[in-house]
Amino acid sequence: MPQLKITKANLSGITLPGSGQVDYHDTELKGFGVRATKEALTFFVRATMRGTGKKPFIPIGRYGTFTPDQARSTAKEYLQRLDKGENPHPKAQIQRQIITVKDLYSQYLSARKTPVAKSTAYQYEAWINNHFKDWLTLPADTITGTMVIERLGRIEKRSGSVQGANAIKLLKGLFRFGIALYPGVITFNPVDAVKEIRGRGWTKKTRRKTYITPEDFPAWYKAVDEYDNPKGRDFILLLLYTGLRRGEASVLKWSDLDLQNKTFTFTPEKKRGEKPEDDQVTMPMSKQLHQLLVKRLAAGWESEFIFPGRGMNPHITNPDPWKRDIIQASGVNFCFHDLRRTFITVAESLDISHYALKALLNHSLGNDVTGGYIMMTPERLREPTQKVVNKIMELAEVGIGISRENVT
Repeated sequence: MPQLKITKANLSGITLPGSGQVDYHDTELKGFGVRATKEALTFFVRATMRGTGKKPFIPIGRYGTFTPDQARSTAKEYLQRLDKGENPHPKAQIQRQIITVKDLYSQYLSARKTPVAKSTAYQYEAWINNHFKDWLTLPADTITGTMVIERLGRIEKRSGSVQGANAIKLLKGLFRFGIALYPGVITFNPVDAVKEIRGRGWTKKTRRKTYITPEDFPAWYKAVDEYDNPKGRDFILLLLYTGLRRGEASVLKWSDLDLQNKTFTFTPEKKRGEKPEDDQVTMPMSKQLHQLLVKRLAAGWESEFIFPGRGMNPHITNPDPWKRDIIQASGVNFCFHDLRRTFITVAESLDISHYALKALLNHSLGNDVTGGYIMMTPERLREPTQKVVNKIMELAEVGIGISRENVT
């Protein structure tokens, strides 16, 4: 396997063979070479294509049509594409099928034997739109490991490590699906680069135990109460007054409310042991929540959703800007799920029964015989709910339009 630096001077010294072929490999750019046959010298690239183990021979062009410098520049481009798992051979380009990230995502959902739950589909949609929207029109095989690592860092900085891990795990699933469905087009999973950089256990999560502490509560609540965005303020207060997850609150409709009987019905995001017929859960409203919703309805929002979205989104999908505003105004760092932990922490401090605590968070009452006999109706939970919200108001040291003496 002769080697030489491919220059005009060195090529002029090559004698063309009478038969067969001789490959000369460049001493500076690995994978770049020139093939001598009895007709001509032809520049080429030969290197391993990532994800395949194959080393395709890719002609660049004849010496004379290409100068050594032009051929070297083209060789660098071809070698970069091979490292991405692409085959730059002209014949391969003619047959190349374009599969975009959006195509992968759509087929990933539609090809499943069992459709994903509504709550899961909603979460997937949020991750795709919030973190990968600018990639949807890109060919999937152009997404590189470097792009994934940079995007993960951006997500973690903006939305936290848990959001980053979950979003990237979804992306990994899309590419695993793509490799199986389009083996000739998508040849490697760019998310594998994250494991190489961060190690095998990078997605392991420590369960968060944060909540709004009694010391921080007055400043935090004041910032929420004085927030000049009514929709954001009401959304955050609803989470605080109910312990709902952000996804459950985001999709609430006016038709889910019974303002006369002071109850609301929602579809839980997660069902821990519930039967299929338990998809819909009805809970009591505290007086504070009832007042908030009555005022919101009187404001005349023209949407079936209590918290309408923008553009093509019928309901809100990304309330994070509201959270950032409150953090800046109050100096108290929090995430939306902290409000759920705050709600149940306050409830536990009031010596509310174990079964009522679980019902307030829509957790399964368990498989024991006693739990199976207990029927937690909205009226059974009304008093515990009101006690929790009253205590929250005490912690906030405000009355927000309702005297604590009148709330029982």
